Amino acid sequence: MYTIMLVDDEDEVREGMKLKTDWEGAGFRLVGDFANGVDALDGYEALKPDVVITDICMPFMDGLELSRHIMAKSKDVKLVIVTGYEDFEYAKQAIKLNVKDYLLKPLNLAEFTAFLSGIKQELDAERAHREDLSALRRKLNESFPLLRERFLDRLSIIRLSADEVARKFAYFHLSLSGPSYIALVAELDEPSGRGSETEMGREAVDGELLRFAAANIFKEWFEGEYGGIVFQTREDRIAVFAGGVPGRLEAEVGALAEHARNSVAKYLKLSVTVGIGGLCESPCLLSDSFREAAAALEYRFLMGRGAIISIGDLEFGRRSGRTGGQWEARLIAAVKSGKLMQVTDVISQWAEEQGHTGTQVSACMQGLYKILVALMNWVNEAGFDEQSVLGNDPFGQIRKLQTLDEAGEWLAQTCRLVMNHVMEKRSCVHTGQIAAALAYIEERYTDPAFSLQELCGHLYLSVSYFSSLFKQATGETFVERLTRLRIGKAKELLEFSALKTYEIAGKVGYNDPQYFSVLFKRHTGETPKAFRASRRGSVRL
Repeated sequence: MYTIMLVDDEDEVREGMKLKTDWEGAGFRLVGDFANGVDALDGYEALKPDVVITDICMPFMDGLELSRHIMAKSKDVKLVIVTGYEDFEYAKQAIKLNVKDYLLKPLNLAEFTAFLSGIKQELDAERAHREDLSALRRKLNESFPLLRERFLDRLSIIRLSADEVARKFAYFHLSLSGPSYIALVAELDEPSGRGSETEMGREAVDGELLRFAAANIFKEWFEGEYGGIVFQTREDRIAVFAGGVPGRLEAEVGALAEHARNSVAKYLKLSVTVGIGGLCESPCLLSDSFREAAAALEYRFLMGRGAIISIGDLEFGRRSGRTGGQWEARLIAAVKSGKLMQVTDVISQWAEEQGHTGTQVSACMQGLYKILVALMNWVNEAGFDEQSVLGNDPFGQIRKLQTLDEAGEWLAQTCRLVMNHVMEKRSCVHTGQIAAALAYIEERYTDPAFSLQELCGHLYLSVSYFSSLFKQATGETFVERLTRLRIGKAKELLEFSALKTYEIAGKVGYNDPQYFSVLFKRHTGETPKAFRASRRGSVRL
């Protein structure tokens, strides 16, 4: 419902409009009526109606003068002039005053009602427009921090035009002193060890809060103390843009980074690593400095957590190591041979060399990937499932490594895991193979034609591999084991049966009784006949 006010010095006209018009039906509420402009102006101040309908010719203050005063106070009110004078000069003045319409007396009730309906439609449209604008303005205000972060994130990634940077800086109330500019990137370091499931759950819950708190610390130092710009990137890193005088700028930014790092350690009990890019000559070029800062941050892998790393302090193009790809071959050879001490030595030498030579991080990671692929191939060659040994995403584990020490620990742990798994599984397989071999020897020892080749064929193993495996597991060769078994069975028959020597030789796998007698004496120190006689004599005693 809109409010309306009437002003007319003719009581009959004013009262007629009041009583005959269906104000509520037209969407209005009549809040006041006045006989002159002076009283009407006071009434307007108190009532603030949406529409004022006023006569022109009135005592003390005419309608045009009243309109001037009202329009000076508000641009939103709808002013309607009603007069019995068809004076074009009045009309022109009314138009200049932004009067909504110009009605002539006498008023027709139907026309006046239709006129009010038109005014209401305009007021409805304006209110809807204002509400839409208000909602948009509210949404814009709510989104302002996000829009600011999005712009700064774009500025850190791509080169924007000078006009766009200037326009957005003004819109977001951003400023940087020149003539040189620099970017920093900071990231909270993840704990080197893994806690309990409860602790890891708390980390997931508190992660956003901790990053927010760390960003606020950087804002206090860089925005509050220095007039820089701090924001969080889409990778949840803390980014800083700063400006100043070359020479001083680098030193001041490094000192502030030191303060911020110490504050994070003191108040949040966390470690943070900071990468600092090189200088640029325009805010439009901050993306170049930002990329350098991000590259410097990656050197945490070599320099450890909690470092402040300036791209200017790093040397590029250094050789990637004296050993090249030789260390990978030596490490895999040590793993395959099961030499844990040698594995540890190779990894230690590699880590020490990476640190001393300043190898680029990408080269270190490439070496780790090559080792992982080699280990996976060896696990597959050994006949085992790589996923059961190394997990679902071993390459993802490498990407999470933040320091060279972590890389060395991960590599040693992975090698031990692979070695233990393969050796354990192989041991189980070997145990089964040896047990099957011994059972088959027990089954076939009476056959004079039984041979090592037959046994290996039965087990589907090569002669050389089985011979080595059998010797390692039993301490005997196949022939030694078969001979010991046959002689043992022969001793039982000699002692507890009446079979003749040549018959016993046939039953334990020897076609030649004489060869049996020679072999028996070699292993027992007695001939078969003497062995039987001594055992039977001892029984009679």
